[in-house]
Amino acid sequence: MIDIVLLHLKAGAGGNGRVSFRREKYVQKGGPDGGVGGHGGSIIVRADSSQTTLRSYAGVHEVLGKSGEPGGKKQCSGSAGGDVVLTVPVGTVLWLMSENQAAKRRRLSHGLEELAYSREVRREQFALEREGAALPPKTPDEAELPPTYSVKSLATMQPSNGDYKKLISLTEHGQEVVVCQGGFGGRGNLAFKSSRETTPLKAEFGTDGEERYIIFELQLLADIGLVGFPNAGKSTLLSVLSQARPKIGAYPFTTLEPELGIVANADNSKQFVLADIPGLISGASEGKGLGLAFLRHVRNTTGLLYVLSVPEEMLAGDPSPKECLANLEEQFRALQGELKAYDELLLEKRWAVCLTKKDLYSDEISKALEAAKFGGEKPILVSAATHDNLEVLRKRCFQILQ
Repeated sequence: MIDIVLLHLKAGAGGNGRVSFRREKYVQKGGPDGGVGGHGGSIIVRADSSQTTLRSYAGVHEVLGKSGEPGGKKQCSGSAGGDVVLTVPVGTVLWLMSENQAAKRRRLSHGLEELAYSREVRREQFALEREGAALPPKTPDEAELPPTYSVKSLATMQPSNGDYKKLISLTEHGQEVVVCQGGFGGRGNLAFKSSRETTPLKAEFGTDGEERYIIFELQLLADIGLVGFPNAGKSTLLSVLSQARPKIGAYPFTTLEPELGIVANADNSKQFVLADIPGLISGASEGKGLGLAFLRHVRNTTGLLYVLSVPEEMLAGDPSPKECLANLEEQFRALQGELKAYDELLLEKRWAVCLTKKDLYSDEISKALEAAKFGGEKPILVSAATHDNLEVLRKRCFQILQ
């Protein structure tokens, strides 16, 4: 799953002002008439509930806004550059890695920070020897990547650890924010005419647009996350508790991307969002398997449901209830260990334990498991095949959220 990308965003620069003079028949010594440059296009990020991953930005490294056109003769203003709108899934968080100096300017509240007024931005003037001469070079203003960054490190990056500044979390459909404001057009020489200087040969450069390196991190928005090892029956459980149709198979890692399902009570008066997230393996907190993809999403759930099951290959060997219980307790400790290694706050969430595949257990094993406790909590034995105890599990999930 593509749930974290780094994009180099650069808004369009403002168009330069024009140095020109009125030239018409029968008009002697025409005065300055250089127009104003057009404003550069901004880059806007908008949340869209129809998207579920950042897949559309796979292979995309840079997004550029369109610059404004230079001012024209006869006081004509340059055309403004169009805005660029980037759509992302609801739950995307924007983290600032670096920015250029133009981004230091004051910005009015627009869901992110403050957009700048034209009068508050520092302008850079230029002077020409004559009308039509080439413009002098402009002082560069560019953002740079930190020297420690590498493309390989992005997959294991944890922006929320405090290394980067959080800009905004997009949590509602249609919510949008200007992440890079376009530059302002420079004034033409008409603006510099005065009684002392009637034929000014100076104008202004358009200001630079904001340029930023921004990490887009998708953080799944769900009420309860299913925590378990591969093949524990999480996807099947999601499919019978909700209308979701995740991929189900008799091999590890059938779930490569998070799946969401809406679970309702008997009379549909209450509901919650249940998330089936890629299965955990030992060492997930160190980046093994799909661990970081899993842990990044489970951090944002309200509660957790540990999904455990006795491996089918173990059941084929006719194990004793004691052996089955020992295996499940080991799974539970390993899962909690990975959560703690990633973020100790995950263990503070409210949780419950679900033991799946009850239809495969003997009566003796089922009785032993029903009497057991995991972390002080009694488990709920369910069967997705026979729908046994699903209503009990549903009620327990609603209790977690209270």
